[in-house]
Amino acid sequence: MPRNPTSLITFLRGVAIFGGLEGRRLERVMDMLEEQSFRPGEIIFNEGELGRTMYVLREGEVEVLRTSVEGKRVPIVRLGPGEVFGEMTLVELQPRSATIRVFKKALTYSLTNLDLYNLYREDNYSYVIVLQNICRLLSRRLRKADSRICEFISSGAGEAPPKPRRAAGGRR
Repeated sequence: MPRNPTSLITFLRGVAIFGGLEGRRLERVMDMLEEQSFRPGEIIFNEGELGRTMYVLREGEVEVLRTSVEGKRVPIVRLGPGEVFGEMTLVELQPRSATIRVFKKALTYSLTNLDLYNLYREDNYSYVIVLQNICRLLSRRLRKADSRICEFISSGAGEAPPKPRRAAGGRR
């Protein structure tokens, strides 16, 4: 469990992923969190790795990097205190979609997919709230990415989008 419980509860109340959790429910989630520190330049995880852990950034700054077709790591965004990364791995068991590199000394709290499963078994309400908040975060990020793609294409820098194709598992 993290160092200062009162300070951590105050911090977690401001983190969107934990919005709607109070009292014992928030304390239960807090008990699951593992505190970790990282130095500048350190890689928290690499694109392509299998992941099982989401991180909440308490202090510091991290860069989200993607590998281009030329093999170059391209910075996409920087995240600061209160922001979350690695959450996609709690929703789908796929390889990491990006690399996370520490830009400024970072203090994180992590939550694993096993922690989330245990939350499901012990407190279904909290599980639903956390999962719903993760879905909201992913939706906001997708909307932002859509806007960036639109701006990129409308600037003439991008190609016309490919023709639609049938979604996997969809019907015709």
